[in-house]
This record gives sequence, C-alpha cells and structure tokens, in this order.
Amino acid sequence: MSTSLIKRTYKLSLTFEEIVKLIKIFSIEDKIRLEKELEKETLLYRAKKLSKKIKPNDLTMEDVITEVSGYRKEKE
Repeated sequence: MSTSLIKRTYKLSLTFEEIVKLIKIFSIEDKIRLEKELEKETLLYRAKKLSKKIKPNDLTMEDVITEVSGYRKEKE
C-alpha cells in the first residue's frame, strides 16, 4: 500500500504579532529552517543595503603597487 502526499494551500490573514506568537511555539529545528528561508528571501535586499554603505574606491592599480612596494621596502 502506498501513501500519497497531498499538498494543500491555505490562505490565512495573520498580523505580524500573531505570526511571532506562532513562531515562538516552533521547535528549535523549525526555527532554524525558517531562519534559513528568511535569509534566502532577504539576500538581495541585504546585499543592496550593504552596497549602499560601501564607499566608492578611487584607487588605481598603480596606487596599490606603489603602496605595496613602499611597505616591502620598509620591511627590508
């Protein structure tokens, strides 16, 4: 006898607070699974936010070579 898995979709109207209450009763394993899903969902948003915080870099390759050469000379 085979068991078939039936997927059902439900639409619920929950407030943010109700969702938080629901999550609080999850097992730690389910909370970790949820955390991983949220990380996937918010990756692009977090990357864009981080990108805005990073200052533009005006250094040229020549600047880098000059700095590295100077550092190496100091170490000799």
